[in-house]
Amino acid sequence: MLFDLPAVIDTLDIQHERLTTRAGDFFVDPLPAADAYLLMDVLHDWDDGRCVAILGAIHRAASPGATVLVIENVLGEEDEEEATRRHTVDVVMLAVTGGRERTAIEVGSLFNRAGFSNGTATDTSGPVHIVEARAM
Repeated sequence: MLFDLPAVIDTLDIQHERLTTRAGDFFVDPLPAADAYLLMDVLHDWDDGRCVAILGAIHRAASPGATVLVIENVLGEEDEEEATRRHTVDVVMLAVTGGRERTAIEVGSLFNRAGFSNGTATDTSGPVHIVEARAM
């Protein structure tokens, strides 16, 4: 199931037996129940409070043991070069979306505040990580 804003769902022309769409706003509307939830490049668009609200909406819809996968850039531990890069990206994210990039520890904290396990980050061969957490 693809859950997205009505303006997005209304533009789609997808006909597939394994995909259904549902229009809604994850800040307002209840999310559908599922065994797994996938967010790609979503959390970095929002400040911490809104991220916890998004993850909290998922937690309310999820049964115990449900998995949440977050796919996005996750910052490494900061050396001087990493700190400079982070501050540059943070300014861009703040100016464009109000969000910011986070380390794996910071993403784990968001999960924890929303009622999930802390989350574990898996590196990929590309620029993103997969952070996985479970509903408790």
